[in-house]
Amino acid sequence: MVTECPKCNRFEELVDRGEAGLWRYKRLIPFSEEHMTLGEGCTPLVEIKDEGAILKLEYFSPTGSFKDRGAAVSVNRARRIGVKSIVEDSSGNAGIAAAAYAARAGIRARIYVPKDAPVAKRVLIRSCGADVVECATRKEASMRAVGELREEDLYIGHTWDAFYIEGMKTVAFELFERDRIPEAVVVPVASGTLFLGLFKGLTELSDMGFIERIPAFYAVQGEGCAPIYEAIHGQIQGIKRSSLADGLRIENPPRKEEILNVIRATHGDALTVNDDEIVEALKQLYKRGVIAEPTSATAYAAFKKLRGLKDVLIPMTGTGIKTIDRISSIFT
Repeated sequence: MVTECPKCNRFEELVDRGEAGLWRYKRLIPFSEEHMTLGEGCTPLVEIKDEGAILKLEYFSPTGSFKDRGAAVSVNRARRIGVKSIVEDSSGNAGIAAAAYAARAGIRARIYVPKDAPVAKRVLIRSCGADVVECATRKEASMRAVGELREEDLYIGHTWDAFYIEGMKTVAFELFERDRIPEAVVVPVASGTLFLGLFKGLTELSDMGFIERIPAFYAVQGEGCAPIYEAIHGQIQGIKRSSLADGLRIENPPRKEEILNVIRATHGDALTVNDDEIVEALKQLYKRGVIAEPTSATAYAAFKKLRGLKDVLIPMTGTGIKTIDRISSIFT
């Protein structure tokens, strides 16, 4: 006897089988008509069954990070409304994604980056044809990106852009299609786009009656720059700032209250990790063939601190290939 799942069948009605990747969910994404793509979405799942971890390999995305999901939707919207020039500020991955998708869309791009962003990431942004403006700090990059906007520019800063979240929520849809809604999710958090996008996608699935519960959400930050952690657990004095979690250095994330609300609503928490813990996590991941960047490894390092949780989603947000200058010192 063959049985079918009514919920799965109803969700199938929302999926466009003629599309690959993220745009298979275009009925649930704004500005999806006549979209352009680089093949983003539908990244692999790898399970570490003896630990109860589910790794979502977002570094299989076209530019090597989860930021492609947000950039695909945000830049597609910019193209649809006739924008000729986009502006973004980033420590690396968001800038690469914006530059690549702008190139695909035939739109100019100007990316503001802190001077300590990994060299490979700055090179990739330039290689995609974007103008790179180097700034003293991550905060200065954000301020100048907004302060130096020109009439023809559209600021698509991922820390603010609602359309970025629309791309990120598709991770939840992919998990549902694979019947892998986890017990908990552990996510590196800077501006919180993936954290909030994943929650939005799961909430939409819940509102449509496809899932009965939303997993607990755990936010992970590097020591020394952990505004979400400190909002919950109090400020920690005298802690050395993590040098490896460079992608998480946003001291005052614009969506801070939204992130905190998700943690409270799902009975989750915030955790911090230091460089020694990140190095150990990287070594364990690489021994398993998972070539993640240090920022990705923060989530795995935090997961190792959690007790009693099984069936935990851990997004591997970016590829280690783009941070080879830093990783080489760890493995040599």
